[in-house]
Amino acid sequence: MSYLTNRTAYRTMLAFGVGLAVCGPVLAQHPDATPAIRLHLTPDSLHFPVGQPVWVMFAVENITEEPLTLTVPGTQPRIPSPEILLPLNHVYSGGSSSGVTITTESGNKWDKPVGYRAEPEAPILVIAPHGVVGTRIDLRETFPTIRGSGQYRVTWRPYSGEVGSVTALIIIAPRKHVEFRTDDGVLTFELFYGEAPRHVANFLDLVRSGFYNGLTFHRILPGFVLQGGCPRGDGTGIRPDGQRLPAEFNDHPHQRGSLSMALLDDNPDSASCQFFICNTRQKAWDGKYTVFGQLINEQSFVTLDKLMSTELDESGRPRRTLYIRSTRTVDAPADSPATPWP
Repeated sequence: MSYLTNRTAYRTMLAFGVGLAVCGPVLAQHPDATPAIRLHLTPDSLHFPVGQPVWVMFAVENITEEPLTLTVPGTQPRIPSPEILLPLNHVYSGGSSSGVTITTESGNKWDKPVGYRAEPEAPILVIAPHGVVGTRIDLRETFPTIRGSGQYRVTWRPYSGEVGSVTALIIIAPRKHVEFRTDDGVLTFELFYGEAPRHVANFLDLVRSGFYNGLTFHRILPGFVLQGGCPRGDGTGIRPDGQRLPAEFNDHPHQRGSLSMALLDDNPDSASCQFFICNTRQKAWDGKYTVFGQLINEQSFVTLDKLMSTELDESGRPRRTLYIRSTRTVDAPADSPATPWP
């Protein structure tokens, strides 16, 4: 039987007192048929610190105009429980495998969740039209291989593999701080992995490649902001590969020491490589630019003040060249919080 209950089976369940309100449509068997459900595999973040939970959302969406009734192939359907989460029987319903596969960088694959035992019975799942049912799972608990540092690709093909999700990439590694060394001192940034994962990944990629080494802070608005990271040195440059980032607006305010991405022509999805550091609270910029980091420690703010005090010429540009001499990543303390500064 398909994972979608057909009408004959539905009538049988009604005869035996299984109280389902409506029946899902018959699963079309034609290979070109439009699927009735869509799977969502969504990690809480792209980056996870070593030793911390790796939370991933598994969700099933009904993309039809009718309620759908889902059963787990190879099990005896039973009356749904009152819980509204996606049952684990449905998550791990791949058939010969669990349906969840972890692939390591070396190509090793793991598809047997540790500590999970498939039951002969599984609850019937009814999803309203355009409804979504899901559950969050800490993958470390069932796939211990994901506890170590590395990059892992997660795929999900439940219901005997009849449907599949988009592959999700998960990076397990120590959190990093970033240091910029200037002629006026060192700027150290904490990064907001959870709130702006794409911006953090982009910034780390540029730092590790040495992109910012030798570039400058080309713009100072006294009392407001310090801007840098332009490969042309005039505010018009982008990454050599032309990559742009979608906005990841979050609840971090633009405050003294905030690290945020500059945009082109007020396009919220145009962030590339240029960034700015706030010197004072800029409430009007909240929700318009993506904050992805914060200056930490006293030395960083002393350095910021020195850079901000640079004399400007008639056009508002620094009279001396403010070089970013070198950049590097350093391991962040395991308990490092997002630190507010005045």
